Amino acid sequence: MSPLFHVREEYLPSGSLIQPGRWGANVLLKGGRDHPFLFREHLLEIWRKEKTLIKVSRFNCTFAFESQEQAHQWASQDEFVLPVIPVDQVAPQARLDMLWLTWMSEPGATTDKIAQWCAGYWAGRATTDIKPDATTSWEWLFACPLKVA
Repeated sequence: MSPLFHVREEYLPSGSLIQPGRWGANVLLKGGRDHPFLFREHLLEIWRKEKTLIKVSRFNCTFAFESQEQAHQWASQDEFVLPVIPVDQVAPQARLDMLWLTWMSEPGATTDKIAQWCAGYWAGRATTDIKPDATTSWEWLFACPLKVA
């Protein structure tokens, strides 16, 4: 697998391990009901469990961008973009287009549209399948640590 790219607040040297579950802890424990994505993340988790065969949870995974350019676009000026590889090539993983998540948070999104976008996300579909001028943003979810390359 080619190197992927992880966004992090602190620099980690080559060989460092990034453990799964950080996003879930931030959403569930640190942010709680005040976290801006709490309900979206619960909806995504319910959808994953009830309607897909995907084994990796957004609450307990490591995330990586497929594109270094998109990782840099996502990162704030204080964050680092680190090249990473999963430590377990056979651990559950999923390649998903993050743009579906952006659409879910847009004003005026109807319940039917949110359900359609949630399905598209977990199906691993490209947003360009329904909107040809969309810009896909591929993320990988891994049920294992990532190693900084």
